[in-house]
Amino acid sequence: MRPLPPSARTSLVHVLEHRATQTPDRLAFRFLPDGTGDHPVDWTYGELAKRAGAVAAHLHARGLTQGHIVLALDPGLDYVAGLFGIMQAGCTAVPCFPPFGRRATARFLSVLDDCAPRAVLTDPRFAGQVEQFHQQLTPAAERPQWIFPEADFYQLPDDSPVPSRAVEPALIQYSSGSTGDPKGIVLTHANLLSNCRVLDAHMGYEEDRVGCSWLPPYHDMGLMGTIMLAVHGGWPLVMLSPIHFVQDPYRWLKAITDHKVTISVGPNFAFDLCAQSIGDEELATLDLSRLRQVFCGSEPVSGNTMERFEERFAPVGFDAGSLIPCFGLAEATLFVSGKPEAADTIRTELLDKDALERGHARRVPAPGTTASDVVEVVSCGVVAENHHVIIVDPHTLMPLTDGEIGEIWVHGANVAAGYLSRPELSAETFGARPAGTTDDRAYLRTGDLGFFLDGELFVTGRLKDLIVISGRNLHPQDIEHSVLRAHQDLRRIAAFAVRSETRDEEEVVLVAEFRGTAAEFAAQEKELLQRMTAAVTEDHGVRPGRVHIGPPGTVLMTTSGKVRRRDTRKAYLDGTLRTFPAPAPNGTPAGAPAGVS
Repeated sequence: MRPLPPSARTSLVHVLEHRATQTPDRLAFRFLPDGTGDHPVDWTYGELAKRAGAVAAHLHARGLTQGHIVLALDPGLDYVAGLFGIMQAGCTAVPCFPPFGRRATARFLSVLDDCAPRAVLTDPRFAGQVEQFHQQLTPAAERPQWIFPEADFYQLPDDSPVPSRAVEPALIQYSSGSTGDPKGIVLTHANLLSNCRVLDAHMGYEEDRVGCSWLPPYHDMGLMGTIMLAVHGGWPLVMLSPIHFVQDPYRWLKAITDHKVTISVGPNFAFDLCAQSIGDEELATLDLSRLRQVFCGSEPVSGNTMERFEERFAPVGFDAGSLIPCFGLAEATLFVSGKPEAADTIRTELLDKDALERGHARRVPAPGTTASDVVEVVSCGVVAENHHVIIVDPHTLMPLTDGEIGEIWVHGANVAAGYLSRPELSAETFGARPAGTTDDRAYLRTGDLGFFLDGELFVTGRLKDLIVISGRNLHPQDIEHSVLRAHQDLRRIAAFAVRSETRDEEEVVLVAEFRGTAAEFAAQEKELLQRMTAAVTEDHGVRPGRVHIGPPGTVLMTTSGKVRRRDTRKAYLDGTLRTFPAPAPNGTPAGAPAGVS
């Protein structure tokens, strides 16, 4: 790949301009509007640049030459044109999902309240709801312009294109967590370019690279990790909607097969879904032999999930060496670390569970240790080029040595400028400095826990999600994994701690989803409780204090597929979690949380 000229090194808008000038007929994006290859829509770099230029021109015609613009279109090529058009106009893009459904609408309105946009670019189907949206905004907030693009919105209104500009900030990225207190992460053009460069360096160059993504384009992995990365690297990206993937995970792997994809990405749960749901007949239609790089991030990567995926798809050409566990977060634009390109397989370590619970990563010294005494952890690889990561005691702020578990701190060009309109929180989160050293660099406090071994980073969980029982540090994802293995009809689990009603200490609470009907749940409730309790007690030496089992949708999730443990905990304490309807009058009520003593 030829290096980009100096004129294309100031922003991704200028990168697109360069590609449209030098290779206007090269395929940039292919969108699968129905999730299959039956009706693909292709855009070249020239076509994308024209449509982005049309968006910029329409914004200028409305007097929008600066300020925040919320981009809340459905996933697809219009979203990409809107993104680049907003930045080309000199405005700041605020990616957000459309206000469809109660939770999405609440999230959407909280973003509007927080960033005070000058305009909202969203689908015409919401035109009749504008007044309703305005009534739910903070009364003092200025009402934005609403833009509902029709087909001609992506056509230049005249022959006077808007010159590409790079006005700061480039983007306000909201993380995918709670709706109640959204934090807008301020990303500069330099942040976005840095993330692309370090990923390019990590991946290496491949002449025939073709990408595929179903990830939501309004989240960091789907936006910075696929769309922007593809434009920067100059390789085509096949896109499908996240809804089509969730409806049928087979569509992702079929798209990889049909379009000869070499690189893709997904969170841990996506690999789980594919391994569980793709049957033998569908498997026979797949060919994954061209897939050379598959990034897996989001929550801590599960070694068991990766093994199941490898075993299921090895017969159709999947190479286990293509899996790349990685770690990143929106506050660092995206990428922090990933499996080394030279490594043939993912690296796992078997660690002493008792030591791990006390903050030390110690390898199991010899064979013969029982499964209940060890924990398998997956490496998230080496740190991004020209970036620096340290592990710090979150209380003393002292750096820790290899094998000691603490908070992950990151320094480098990927690290964002801060949180929008939150100077104190920004200083605390993005301006941290380790104690007791001469290191005067400012670090990002990620809130994630992890450790280094032999130069590679291992992530163990979220600092705020950590469950502390009798001085032991229990990671909720480990407990959740044990519970999922306890019964084949359990779908999702959230584990967290609450104050015991009978003892002056914390106790573990489990919230679970059961796949079956209310009648099936009533018939199996006793067995479910016994198995769940036994699994946690046997694997972790802690007996759950309380258990709540409900239908699918009970465990609260982010739109990127992460368990929202704190929100699920709040809903549990508020009594607002979903429950199964009570069976016939002569049956046992199934609606109340199931207590385990």
